[in-house]
Amino acid sequence: MKRFILLLLATTALAACKTVQIENGEVPDEYLARAKKLEGVYSGSFQGRRGQLTITFEGNKPILLYKDTRGESLLMPECRSSIDNLKWAYVTRKGVVESVGFYFDPGICNIDGREVMLSLSNNYNTIRLSLLERRYFDRRCRWEVRDPRHGPTEVCEVFQRDVTLEGKFSR
Repeated sequence: MKRFILLLLATTALAACKTVQIENGEVPDEYLARAKKLEGVYSGSFQGRRGQLTITFEGNKPILLYKDTRGESLLMPECRSSIDNLKWAYVTRKGVVESVGFYFDPGICNIDGREVMLSLSNNYNTIRLSLLERRYFDRRCRWEVRDPRHGPTEVCEVFQRDVTLEGKFSR
């Protein structure tokens, strides 16, 4: 009986929130009214550069644009980077969109990120933008004596460390 209750609780927790995968960059009709609440111009900064983040819709398709004094690229203008279609949305059980991801093309610049992630405040007035710049894998080793008869053994672990480019925008 305990296992059944634990399984039921785990299933309920998983059903509470879900990631909606988006096809063709279009928001499904059932989420469109909530998604349209994001439409507008947000001012703030990305990596210390003042700029504007604009969200508009062409039918069901959200368009995300960034613009600062150097142009319309999150990276340097020479990169010719672009923010492409909506990829996914994370929606809570109450229907609140917590975060969304857009495909990202870095152009000719060499960064690891291929997705722009937007984290949204509850009232949709503030957006935190993040983009993976570089993913590092650090190897850390230590010596352990597991069996004194055989001497010390080197034990190594690999840790992932992400460096992100970040920004914050508000209406």
